[in-house]
Amino acid sequence: MRIDNKIANNYRKSVEQAFETIIERGTDEQRRVMKLILESEMEVRVRPVSKINASGITGLIDPGETNDKISDGRIGLLEALGEVYIAIAEETIDTGGQRGCEGTFVHEGRHAYDFARTIESFSTADVNPLSVFDPTLYELELEAHRTSGEYMLRIGADEYLLEGLQLMILGRTEESGACFVDHEGIHCRLRDSYGLTPDGNQGPLASQLLGLKQR
Repeated sequence: MRIDNKIANNYRKSVEQAFETIIERGTDEQRRVMKLILESEMEVRVRPVSKINASGITGLIDPGETNDKISDGRIGLLEALGEVYIAIAEETIDTGGQRGCEGTFVHEGRHAYDFARTIESFSTADVNPLSVFDPTLYELELEAHRTSGEYMLRIGADEYLLEGLQLMILGRTEESGACFVDHEGIHCRLRDSYGLTPDGNQGPLASQLLGLKQR
């Protein structure tokens, strides 16, 4: 993983600590994704929210170069992750602290992993067209919200659970008061906040979001 050298030291420490905590306390899936990111050349940026217009975003460092690599030959998953960046807003860390930083990297880290899978599959589409991985925005967000909810449950602290409940990612049972990943709540959130539905508008494909072309 490459951390942009323009990042202030306090933000760098928060990013590094977030990855350490996710690897230490996350699910098996989350630990695997974070370790892959750390082994790769994926780039992490910290920018003002006015520059990225979100708490965090994931995209390609250079779409044209990525398409050239897809055209030239096979790209493995780690190399594909090196084509991707995650940008987190300064305000996410300033106001959300480590909870905000961890949550953003769990969510955006899932996007980065899925984008890398898309890039990898596009690079082998000429010989293995049936294995192309190209999820819709709905599918991407469904997975990212699911893994976010699972992380909140793994940490279990009140501030994490409260955020999950407020975002409709978590629900709470009436009998015991225990929290759970609220799949129906996530569907409602994707519909109301993103305009995405499983049977209607699923949004663009990952390849369209990234501007990718099959080999």
